[in-house]
This record gives sequence, structure tokens and C-alpha cells, in this order.
Amino acid sequence: MHRDPHITPEIAAHVLFHIGRGGWPGNTFVQKLLATFDAADAPNRLRLAEGFPGYAAAFELAKSTNDGVAILQARADDDH
Repeated sequence: MHRDPHITPEIAAHVLFHIGRGGWPGNTFVQKLLATFDAADAPNRLRLAEGFPGYAAAFELAKSTNDGVAILQARADDDH
């Protein structure tokens, strides 16, 4: 199973909520951050990743792999 040390159960849950696949919302800043990841082109996502590596890794995992959502769901469940 994919284990990125930057992706905490809380980050996984926030990303899942953002993409409508469960989880729970983050605070207003996190919600706007994830909307920014959505709107950013590849070079700007890389810039965002420098400051927010966990959110960047979770966002890319959810968007770019077939089992990314399942991996994030399992990670979010690690907190319960």
C-alpha cells in the first residue's frame, strides 16, 4: 500500500471531502488551499507543494491514480 509520510489521516480526510468522496472538511484556509490546487496549472502546483507537501501528495494521489481514493480512504480511517 502507498504510504507517503506527508499524508496524515487528517489531510487524507480533507482531500476526500474536497473531491466529494467522504472525509470531513478542513478549516476555511484548507478548503481554499484545495480549491487553489484544483485551479493551479502544473508549475504552480509544484510551487504549492513546496509549502504544503502533504496536501500536494494527497491531491495528486486522488487525481492521478486509479486506486488513489481508496488509498486515501484507508489512510483517513487510520485515525479512527
